[in-house]
Amino acid sequence: MRILVTGAAGFIGSHITLEFFKRGYEVIAIDNFSRSNFYNFKFVREQGIEIIKGDIRDAVFLEKLPRVDWIIHAAALINVEESVEKPSLYYDINVRGTIILFKKFYEKGTRNFLYISSAAVYGEPKYLPVDEKHPVDPISPYGASKASAEFFIKSFYHSLSDFNYVIVRPFNVYGPGQSGEYAGVIARFIERILQGKSPIIFGDGLQTRDFIHVDDVARAIITIVEKNRLNEVFNIATGVPRRIRDLAYEIIKLANAQLEPTYLPPKPGDIVHSYAIPAKIMNLGWKPVIDFSEGLQDVLKWARSEIST
Repeated sequence: MRILVTGAAGFIGSHITLEFFKRGYEVIAIDNFSRSNFYNFKFVREQGIEIIKGDIRDAVFLEKLPRVDWIIHAAALINVEESVEKPSLYYDINVRGTIILFKKFYEKGTRNFLYISSAAVYGEPKYLPVDEKHPVDPISPYGASKASAEFFIKSFYHSLSDFNYVIVRPFNVYGPGQSGEYAGVIARFIERILQGKSPIIFGDGLQTRDFIHVDDVARAIITIVEKNRLNEVFNIATGVPRRIRDLAYEIIKLANAQLEPTYLPPKPGDIVHSYAIPAKIMNLGWKPVIDFSEGLQDVLKWARSEIST
């Protein structure tokens, strides 16, 4: 089976690419390298996988690619704060890019499209834990762009008799290779702590998140493809809420640092509590297997190796 992975040099995309490759799939990997981390690029290339440089908005580039059995669409801009400043850019890449990608490969005969969305489409939860039936009500342009792409994908399914989709909504993904300006809270905490700086908490630290390791996310996506579960939406999460303050202290302890968090006012629009019920994906036989503390240690080990190189 031939798989196309977009955003293959990105944090989530690189792990998905490698997981499919390890399972014996033929993987076509593409990325425009605008936000990719060198570690993730190297991580994929060291396994002998070529990442083709190209943009999902470039119809001429897409036309040159071969037909595939599945598209795993991970390419996206993902920074909430940046999306407020540059909403048109987020529309252009996350929405328009998705439409162009769909159109070109549908013309080639590709009928299965797995879209990696985000828990950001839910906005501030109306109830907890969040299931897949929770209203889609994003509170940021980033979340709106992911929700818009979802609606377009579903509209293609309803308009075309031979098109299948899967939408996955990962919650707070972490793991080796997540760093830089667009990283999640775990990577930002670790970066500061290893520099001897206090981790910064916006608000009182009592807000909760559902952290899921990137390798568990990659396995969930492969499970969906191999079970051939079509035209459905899946949360990918652990179902375990963790307080941001507790997270900061756990990383400080694992890093053997002598630090205290710095507390700043909450960011406007920040969600207070967010965690999922992953029963639907678990009914397929998947479950998260990476212990949270061990996962944090893996990220710390990777971050230290990056500092030393």
